[in-house]
Amino acid sequence: MELRYASSDLERVCTDARLMQKRLGADVAKALKLRLFDLRAAPDMELLLQSRGRWEELQADRAGQWSARLSANWRLIVEPDGDDVTVLIVEIVDYHGR
Repeated sequence: MELRYASSDLERVCTDARLMQKRLGADVAKALKLRLFDLRAAPDMELLLQSRGRWEELQADRAGQWSARLSANWRLIVEPDGDDVTVLIVEIVDYHGR
């Protein structure tokens, strides 16, 4: 799939390995690299959801978005962007740090 980013800062974090590791730590950065690889490799959302990452559909104010686990606390939040082959990376969030 094609990836788009909600902000230029988020794009930098997702594409610059050194910045990714600095901001997220080594373990979360490693997991994020795997999820981004999975996103790029999947031909559509249906096959992505069957891959690793424990993808979960979100509800309430996040309806239409999906999360993938990066660690016990950290999640990668994405949403399909208009079609089944483009995904918007919404944020990387520490659910327990909010």
